[in-house]
Amino acid sequence: MDTINQETNENGTNEGLNKTNSLEEFYAGSGILVTGATGFLGVALLEKLMRVCPRIAAIFILIRPKTNETIEQRFKKLIDDSIYGNIKAKHPSVLSKVYPVKGDVSLPDLGLSREDRNLLLEKVNIVFHSAATVRFNEPLDVAVRLNEPLDVAVNVNTKGTARVIELWSELKHPISFVHVSTAFSNANLHEIEEKVYTTSLKPSDVIDICDKFDKTSISVMEKRILKTYSNTYTFSKNLAEQIVASKYKDLPVAIVRPSIVGASLEEPCPGWIQGTSAFTGLVLLVSRGCATTIPARKDARLDVVPVDFVVDTIICTAWHVTLHHNLKVKVYNCTSNANPLKWGPMTDAVVKYSIEMPLNDTLWYPGCSVVANRYIYNVRSVIPHVLRAFIVDVFLRLRGSKPVMMELLKRGNRMFVSLQYFMLHEWTYQRDNCSDLVRKVKMLNDNDMVKLDLRDMNWEKYFATYLMGIRKFILKQEFMSTARQRLSRLYWIHQITEVSGIIILLWIILCLVH
Repeated sequence: MDTINQETNENGTNEGLNKTNSLEEFYAGSGILVTGATGFLGVALLEKLMRVCPRIAAIFILIRPKTNETIEQRFKKLIDDSIYGNIKAKHPSVLSKVYPVKGDVSLPDLGLSREDRNLLLEKVNIVFHSAATVRFNEPLDVAVRLNEPLDVAVNVNTKGTARVIELWSELKHPISFVHVSTAFSNANLHEIEEKVYTTSLKPSDVIDICDKFDKTSISVMEKRILKTYSNTYTFSKNLAEQIVASKYKDLPVAIVRPSIVGASLEEPCPGWIQGTSAFTGLVLLVSRGCATTIPARKDARLDVVPVDFVVDTIICTAWHVTLHHNLKVKVYNCTSNANPLKWGPMTDAVVKYSIEMPLNDTLWYPGCSVVANRYIYNVRSVIPHVLRAFIVDVFLRLRGSKPVMMELLKRGNRMFVSLQYFMLHEWTYQRDNCSDLVRKVKMLNDNDMVKLDLRDMNWEKYFATYLMGIRKFILKQEFMSTARQRLSRLYWIHQITEVSGIIILLWIILCLVH
């Protein structure tokens, strides 16, 4: 790290920033710190910064060591990802400017060594804070429990943010700080403005209780919180926003609130996705035929944003807030509100393309109904699903394969229960700051390198791309012609099962009557 470009020392309070004509020029010579760089959004952000801003002086990424993996091993695994292939081909020198730093947002002083902390204070100008603990990201092979224990969520999401921005405030040459929150940080409201909302419980009080009280007292407070807020994740993100807004309101600090972050639209390549997050897991379950009924409202808005759209917003926000900040922390609602998608058309698109280009391991003929009534959903999701799961598992056993359908059904139901609040409600987001960002970026020479407007988004094509990405990046599959033959067989099995189900139901009714 001793060879890091010395330009990072000079870029902090550069008055010439106001004359910047391009994003690339704004980032040239800057030192950047990224937290959460090994996560889905962090990987995409890192890739874009390296690809379009090759004159960046240095990018430091905070990496938490794991029990069986050092930060060097995690860093190598990160950089070896195929999405960095284009960078290695066109800007190989940029990779030498990326430095892993051992740290953990859940620890005091971020778990940094004195040497590393001093290095960051000297070399970093811009901080992107995207690290968080979020149960939306649990993979399908883990029992989905959206509600992280309150003390864990507060320590990582709230106190972790306070630790990172405290570091930024001590930088010798700070430029801007971007905190990545969530559009659901105020899910208890229906209309959400681009401002920070307060809670009845002060962040400092919640932190004190989590730090000093026993588990029983914390549990009592958590139950009280969950009467108003959907889960501890969104609540803890709200507290983090309050801390950022109260302490750093007169500085170039921004909060970006993305809604559901989905597969990429175009960059780093169409359909790029990592992990089976809650929404991606839902799409996969529908595509494989494992979810034929979901608890949602057909006409309710589903706010999804492609990951590259979120990354572009974050990158532009660091510039925008530097040049246009005022006495309030700027908030950017990074949502698809301007071109709303709804649950009904979404499931129709997923089913359509799952039939046109079936996955190699489809378990049932795809088809999905959207049901808002809880009782109807329970009836439609239990009896028919159990019958189908039983039939599929019998076939799998006869073939000598491991039965998986019943287990997938259970996990899917747990996931739907956890996400039901977000599937049955909708929100309206004010986007004045985002609109101003779009207008200002259009005046830059390199405005074509970012996409900030989703008003012309073709959602049906997007979900075709999404499914392609799931096949390629999650399942690691190549399309096989046998997949169509498999789907054809599943279609007839589905028809026979439906008819059999109707006959059995009529027989039961007949027996009850007589």
